[in-house]
Amino acid sequence: METTLPGGERAELPADASEGQGAAEETAASAAGRAPSLSREAVRRLASACFWITMALCLALMALKTAARFDLTTLWDDAYMFQRYAHNIVAGHGISWNPQGPPVYGLTSLAFLAASVPLHVVTGGNTSLAAMLQSFACGPVLLVLLVLLVLRAAGDGKAARLCCFALVAFCVARSTLTDHFVSGMDTSFGLCFLTAYLLLALRLLGDARVAGGVALGAFGGLAFSVRPELTAFAVLVPLALIALERDRARRRFALAALATTAGVLALHLAIAKLYFGSPVPLPFYAKSTNLYGSGILRAYRGRPTIDLFDWLDFFWPLFAVIALDILAGLGARQAAAGAPAGERLRTGPRAWWAASSAFDKGVLAATLLCLAYSWLFVVPIMGFSQRFYYAPLPGLIYIACRSAARLARTLTDSLGQPAPAALPVAGVAALAVLWLHLSTPLATAGKDLAGAAAGNRLGHFNIVKHGSASGPQKYWFAIDRVSTLPDDLVIATTEVGMLGAMNLGKTIVDMAGLNDRRFALEPFSADRFFEAYKPDLIYMPHPHYEKMIADLEAHPEMARYVAYSKKKLGTSQFGIAVRRGSPHFERLQQIVKEKTSSKK
Repeated sequence: METTLPGGERAELPADASEGQGAAEETAASAAGRAPSLSREAVRRLASACFWITMALCLALMALKTAARFDLTTLWDDAYMFQRYAHNIVAGHGISWNPQGPPVYGLTSLAFLAASVPLHVVTGGNTSLAAMLQSFACGPVLLVLLVLLVLRAAGDGKAARLCCFALVAFCVARSTLTDHFVSGMDTSFGLCFLTAYLLLALRLLGDARVAGGVALGAFGGLAFSVRPELTAFAVLVPLALIALERDRARRRFALAALATTAGVLALHLAIAKLYFGSPVPLPFYAKSTNLYGSGILRAYRGRPTIDLFDWLDFFWPLFAVIALDILAGLGARQAAAGAPAGERLRTGPRAWWAASSAFDKGVLAATLLCLAYSWLFVVPIMGFSQRFYYAPLPGLIYIACRSAARLARTLTDSLGQPAPAALPVAGVAALAVLWLHLSTPLATAGKDLAGAAAGNRLGHFNIVKHGSASGPQKYWFAIDRVSTLPDDLVIATTEVGMLGAMNLGKTIVDMAGLNDRRFALEPFSADRFFEAYKPDLIYMPHPHYEKMIADLEAHPEMARYVAYSKKKLGTSQFGIAVRRGSPHFERLQQIVKEKTSSKK
């Protein structure tokens, strides 16, 4: 009997070894023949039924969670900022925060205005309904795009596709992703953009033409206006192709894409600098620099890590599949099985590196970079539902599906047909565990929806009526009555969203600097504040802004104001200060007197 040595030479086995090997093969064949098995058709029907049950449960969970929160009470305060900008654009004031103010780069996602402005018009200026729809409309689009991405990443194998869809649907359904469908924020919009970018890159990379590279680069250059951190994908993906791809046509494609991306990005920065006076969004200075002092840092100490672990609690299976593929190298060894004769078969991480494309490596690098940036450098202000960690999710899903597809093909090829009876039983048992994990969230979401319906907390989008509710009243003192005062009233605050949406015609001074360059490019100064503005009403800064509060209270100009503490007003976070020389002083004093006397 002959065998093949690593060098490719033939060698004779000893007679006793040959006989032993033959006996072992006969024993294995006999055992396989006696083992119970299922036909290919039976396995197919079982897998299909389990798959569709899993999909139905996941979709039901996402639908219930979304429906239970379809009300203006779930909108985040910052979501209203997009609608204030949209109102000013429609009114002909340009991209400005205040009606007669200068252009302001106050939105991290300028591109999101493409959704905010039309919806502001369609809803007749209903800011709360438009804010809800601007994020809600992106939800179904995102799910469709993710389906296309999973199909592309999983390849043609049916087993691989079933595994990938079940894995991704389970993780997404359990997560807080649906919170971002009803938050009014740009999170789901950014996810749509990144998913579309990956799909476009995969499509154009197939032809690898220079014109396709230019098209991809032009689209990728828009990433900064969608979410600045997404620029990592537009840069690292073509960079990985240039550095690691062997095909010359693909390298030229990537070079064209990278050059075009750089050109579009440079153009964006230049125009932003000329128009807004800042090349980057003003929130960047607030969330990535120590703009507010130690008070904010103490308030959010440990929050990035807590949010990261909360996010990983939903998506750890995706990381586990990738880690299994990289560390064990099972799928990669199978992918490399067709290597030229005589080439040593790689194992573990080396096998993964050899089997993964340059495109995949670029996507993985960009995904990890985005996660690391959000964890290490971002102060998660308004970071509810792990918002800052969702940006690279499509990249993570793509890489996990690539790994899952390799592992599924390895398992399928190694088992052969017919499949052992234990295999589908094990698969059904695994899916049953997933169904158990989905059952509790399903029941909770169902109860939440029933409770919201019974409590008449669904589908209400009257911001004026909501302003008189206890929640907003506890936060902004008498926000409903203040909003009825004439538009020449000037208000200063650090909490600008809903207040700005209820007072579209008034000047709202953003002391936090998210919408005012005076307080974004350098720390807040009471001298600069009172030099530039003489607000009639100051909603004192949120308690987290300790340095700002101290600076304001110590300034001589505050002697011209009558201050009311939150204890006096019955509010939860901050008090107010009313300027004595304001033409609205008497009316504001009357509002304070009426509101405080009614609380006694």
